Amino acid sequence: MKRRAFLKYVFRAATAGTSIWFLMRDTAFAKVLSVFGKGRKVDNARPIPPFQVKSFVKQNSIRCMVIGDWGTGDAFQKRIASSMQQYAEKEESQFIISTGDNFYPVGVESKDDAQFRTKWENMYNAAALQVPWYLVLGNHDYLSNPDAQTEYNAINQRWNMPARYYTFTKQQGNISVQFFMLDTEVLHTDKTTEITAQLAWLEKELKTSTAHWKVAVGHHIIRSYGVYGEQSFMIRQVKPLLDKYGVQAYINGHEHDIQYLKSPDDSFTCVISGGGGGARNTSYGPNTRYANTNGGFVGLSFTETSINAHFLDAQGTIVYADDIATR
Repeated sequence: MKRRAFLKYVFRAATAGTSIWFLMRDTAFAKVLSVFGKGRKVDNARPIPPFQVKSFVKQNSIRCMVIGDWGTGDAFQKRIASSMQQYAEKEESQFIISTGDNFYPVGVESKDDAQFRTKWENMYNAAALQVPWYLVLGNHDYLSNPDAQTEYNAINQRWNMPARYYTFTKQQGNISVQFFMLDTEVLHTDKTTEITAQLAWLEKELKTSTAHWKVAVGHHIIRSYGVYGEQSFMIRQVKPLLDKYGVQAYINGHEHDIQYLKSPDDSFTCVISGGGGGARNTSYGPNTRYANTNGGFVGLSFTETSINAHFLDAQGTIVYADDIATR
């Protein structure tokens, strides 16, 4: 990281209330260590139970990949992008979901920022990745100009972020999936009017949805045994709506790892996919179904009867698979 960029990062993160410890851990220095050092670890790991890898390419299904915390522009991100290409070629992924922190260290400054080209267009330029991306904002994206990412929506047709929060639906035959893309960064601020408006919007959209499957996507965490753990503002504000309106899955990033969790207190499953550009230690907890680190992403397939997830490592190997929701 160049000195000027680093100083700008320190200033913006400090004024946003980010501690120096979390600041340093998110810099390029930590990412270099995660790629070339000893790597990160999974504490309290349990043996992985037997699992079956299913492919849904030849049957009626909706298929996507989920990647988060990716926009570093370094060797780590390139390695994950290459693995995504291999997976997309095999599973014929139809679109990609991003769980935020799209550009490190401080987001982008305008819709013409070169990082759109260097950290996204050029990084994910394989033919199999030329599919629509649907993205949410993360905390790092807020350190510069978050609206630049919504404005870029009009420049590149693959980049879909029409607003800071929005919804879209995918339909394939008699299968429909509605995604509710949240701006979770604002939810832990004192911007009461913006918070109230977004939560009212979410409740209205959930209440009127007739989709076969309902999936909420945000950057911040409801359930986790990683570095951050559970975030009370998400449990307080978002979880009740997901429970009330029968959402099957909540997907997020923020933790730089992969986690699959099911709490008995939730009606929905939580999936964390934040291994696109760096790695941190993570852990198993009482409600963990699977956890991994040192890079990776998730593949999802929606059928009439299930949401099936492939959990992949940095090399693109499916290291676990399961039906995260059934009906």
